[in-house]
Amino acid sequence: MGRPFLPSIPHTSRSLHNFRYRVAFVLLFLAIFQQQHLFHIHRQSLAAKYSSTQFSSSTEGLHPGIWRPDDEDSQFQDDLIANRASWTVLGEGWEGKVYTYRDTVIKTFTPGRSPFRNCAPGVPGQKWPTEIPASLLLGGICKHVYIDGSKCPLNTSTTTKGFLPVKAYFTAPSSPLDSPRWYLATPRLKGGNLFNLAHKMSEGARAQNFREVDSLYRPAFNRLLGSIESLHNAGYCHDDIKPANIFVQDDTHWKLGDLGNLRHISHPYHISRLWRDNKQLDDCRANDVVRVLKSYLKFVQSSVYNKDQFNAAFYEGKEPISRLFWWTLANSPELSAAELHQRSLIEYPESSPSDDYLTFPLGTPRRTLANVFSRRLALSREVDHALITRMGEKLARWWAMTWLYGVPDLEICGV
Repeated sequence: MGRPFLPSIPHTSRSLHNFRYRVAFVLLFLAIFQQQHLFHIHRQSLAAKYSSTQFSSSTEGLHPGIWRPDDEDSQFQDDLIANRASWTVLGEGWEGKVYTYRDTVIKTFTPGRSPFRNCAPGVPGQKWPTEIPASLLLGGICKHVYIDGSKCPLNTSTTTKGFLPVKAYFTAPSSPLDSPRWYLATPRLKGGNLFNLAHKMSEGARAQNFREVDSLYRPAFNRLLGSIESLHNAGYCHDDIKPANIFVQDDTHWKLGDLGNLRHISHPYHISRLWRDNKQLDDCRANDVVRVLKSYLKFVQSSVYNKDQFNAAFYEGKEPISRLFWWTLANSPELSAAELHQRSLIEYPESSPSDDYLTFPLGTPRRTLANVFSRRLALSREVDHALITRMGEKLARWWAMTWLYGVPDLEICGV
């Protein structure tokens, strides 16, 4: 008997089939290669971001106050812990929660969320939040703090102008079963931050235009530039200047807070992929300067009743406040706080209560209401984008697979 008939596969079909397998293999190889490349690049970026800040002044003398401060400070600390139930939640961030108690702000640091970067002096193998030594270095520490927290002047010989002094810093468990966590206590400024002040002004009985707001608060902004200049002269960058981190002492004095991202100028994070992906300037000092101006302009925009008016003036570039921004943007790569301060004095606002100096162009009668509305919406989005100060790392954490491997921590304390 002959063999049963078996249909043969054409040679061209077999070749095409093999070619598809080869292409799929090459694409799979390239995908794995790219994934591994992004994995290592972003882990390096996160390792750079969470590496320690090098402080020029030794922090070795700080360790006696970590576990038990002197008698008066101990009473204040014990009072805080004993009245934990009376703390009021002020806010919550990536690092932990913030509370208020009487005239004190207490910041807690939740372990594991955001890795501590600096080794705690005098405590082998343990790290502490960078914000504590940074605040002690720049703001100083309040001495002779009474139990009610009332004796903590904001301007002392140990306080760098423009930064909050420290009332207390300590470790304590949040409950009997929890492990100890870090706490940082600073004076409470009743003015809140720039967002709080902007909301208060926008809801006020007398609405103001952006010229009036700029004229009223430009002196405070200029003094804040002096604080940033002092910070840079000391060899550090803030790296996280935004409206929420600028606190209001009064109409003419603002304080720079939240020093947890403070880094020395040559810190490896400033040349990392993550820094570039967030579109930050190469020079961290110039980056601070641009961010503080954006924060101020965002505050002015949020304070006025007519945001369309501000947005139009911002892009026309004819008002002092808008000329200051576009000049800063043109000179941003190497701009210093002192140079912006000098320019701010040149582009000083003219106080005018009148609203008729600028109106939003409505165009010809042929324009429909929808066209005018869409144009205003587009302009508002453009201004918001120009003044953005947000920095993120979600994508970097995803590529670095921190959900599996955790955030890279290359520095071991006590070794």
